[in-house]
Amino acid sequence: MKKVSASQFADALNRVGQGKGRIPAFLQAHYERPGRAATATILAGAVGYKSYDGINLQYGMLASKIGAHLGIRDVNIRLLVDLVPDHSVTNEQWIFIMRPEFARGLKRAGWVTGPS
Repeated sequence: MKKVSASQFADALNRVGQGKGRIPAFLQAHYERPGRAATATILAGAVGYKSYDGINLQYGMLASKIGAHLGIRDVNIRLLVDLVPDHSVTNEQWIFIMRPEFARGLKRAGWVTGPS
């Protein structure tokens, strides 16, 4: 996948706009996690979704919107996060690790608050 800088993410995020709903809240929750790492289930619980499906859907849609603004084709969630299997749980889940450039872009665009 194409390497995207924090400035490019910030520009795309400003063009996309935060909108309404739970996207800003789950991005803030993810940004605040140690190592910026969390499962979709943890993020879902942080913003009141019943299951991880809402997080997967929202992250996927956000990645598509950002990719469109950046002219990247065939975009998926991996534009924004690295996915690592979590073998410590019975039903294997994925740990979403927010890409550092995406985290800095969120901060620059004013979508999240807190230390960089």
